Amino acid sequence: MRKIIFSQEEEKNRKKHISQGGFTLIELAFVLVIIGLLIGLGASMFPMLVKQNKLRETRALVEESKIALIGYAMAENRLPYASRNEDGLEDTGVLSGYFPYRTVGTRGKDTYLKTLYYAVDPYLCTTNNLTDFTSHLESLINGTHTPDLYYNGGIAAAFVILSSGENLVADPPNDDNGNGRVDTSDNNQFASPGTPITQTYDDILEAISDSYLYGKLKQSSTTTKTPVPTPQPIEKVEKSKIIMEKTL
Repeated sequence: MRKIIFSQEEEKNRKKHISQGGFTLIELAFVLVIIGLLIGLGASMFPMLVKQNKLRETRALVEESKIALIGYAMAENRLPYASRNEDGLEDTGVLSGYFPYRTVGTRGKDTYLKTLYYAVDPYLCTTNNLTDFTSHLESLINGTHTPDLYYNGGIAAAFVILSSGENLVADPPNDDNGNGRVDTSDNNQFASPGTPITQTYDDILEAISDSYLYGKLKQSSTTTKTPVPTPQPIEKVEKSKIIMEKTL
């Protein structure tokens, strides 16, 4: 076999080429390893990010619904009844059930595609003017009328609204009969807003006390416009000017 003899310059270039080619393969392998690690890390974090995003959006929805209910109360001088089903319309006489979001004029389903639950004190659903509405609230606050709805261990509530959370069922104490819903067979005792999420509780709840709603109504009713000064007639201004000139 004939032996191929390279010149010194050719041998140098050949080794350089081989060296460069090997280094490129190592680089490529290193990049592929990093990409694989990043994909694996992202895949493991993705469910957690989705879960946190759903929780954040549902909290915002419950807060939005609370504000909408306050607005409804101020506009209609009463609170709506609950809905017995998920059509979003209030049903007269129903005090605990689904949120009547269509009656209130807002969204009603959380990010888990469940309709929010809602409970209301019956004494606040029957008025039709501001005087009677505030009078009923005063009676609930001073005890001349017994409240029918409570949260946080005994605070009288005008209304409570909540999402059943990721597990899709209302948890105790919001549901005390074990059917996973908020309905008229429960005892109208609810948890505190902001109760930490645990393995046995993941409801997202907001509540408004009778005192808070009373304050919002009084604040709204006492807001007055600043009176506009009445312009002084031109003739009166001219006469005043002439008197001042004569005096000087």
